[in-house]
Amino acid sequence: MSLIKEIIKKAQEGKYAFGTFDTSNLEVAQGIARGAEAKNMPAMIGVTETAIKYAGFLPLINLVRGIIAESKADLVLHLDHGKDPKFVKKCIDEGFKSVMIDASMNELEKNIEITKNIVDYAHKKGAIVQAELGKIPRIKSSIELGTTLKKMKKTDPDELEEFIEKTGVDTLAVIIGNIHGMYRPERNPRLDLDLLRVLRKKVTTPFVLHGGSGTPSEDIKRAILEYGVININIDTEIRVAFMGAISDFCISGQMVTDPRKILSLARNAVQKKVEEKIDLFGNL
Repeated sequence: MSLIKEIIKKAQEGKYAFGTFDTSNLEVAQGIARGAEAKNMPAMIGVTETAIKYAGFLPLINLVRGIIAESKADLVLHLDHGKDPKFVKKCIDEGFKSVMIDASMNELEKNIEITKNIVDYAHKKGAIVQAELGKIPRIKSSIELGTTLKKMKKTDPDELEEFIEKTGVDTLAVIIGNIHGMYRPERNPRLDLDLLRVLRKKVTTPFVLHGGSGTPSEDIKRAILEYGVININIDTEIRVAFMGAISDFCISGQMVTDPRKILSLARNAVQKKVEEKIDLFGNL
């Protein structure tokens, strides 16, 4: 059994979730790995197409691979929100054991077609595939909360069984009120747990929750304990922690010429946030 399959199986049996934390640089990846090590819990380190475009394909994935190789934690390199099937296959060819094909912007039949093609390709090479059914809107500062949520296409229970049966996908990102990005705490939307309950009764496929940043903790706990969500994605809160530490240092007025003295503070902030999230997902 591959490491990621073992991680998923243990999460299902133990009724906890593991985190997927995205990175685009050295210090964030180190902070994720150190957080997982400190809590003795597994995690996925996610990279996106935009992060790879920023850092370079081999520079970024080899950096993450090196950190994983030296870590005592069970860590998996994961492609998050891969939209280009050719690029997703390139990642599989380069040894990714977990990839997400996000064809959710398409109509159901096209989403099924694209996803199944990737599933067939990945399974031949020992990788697992995550897909998305429904569509999370990306928030913008100029868009009010209500307007954003009206654009959300939640996972349709009537489409779920067909999607799972025809694609054979390993895990599924469900859309139940979760959003990418983060509002002020008092304005973050609640998860539609009634819908999640209906979805869970339809299939046994492990569920993944994207847009975990800022989602109320009590909703996340119920999603894990009661409805089998085994993986939560966190990106925005990691970025906020990283940039917050740098901002605080700059505001302090200290002058340094060694960037490591600032970036190490940001790395520590990422580690602290990862540990906080692991506690939420795993200590239920």
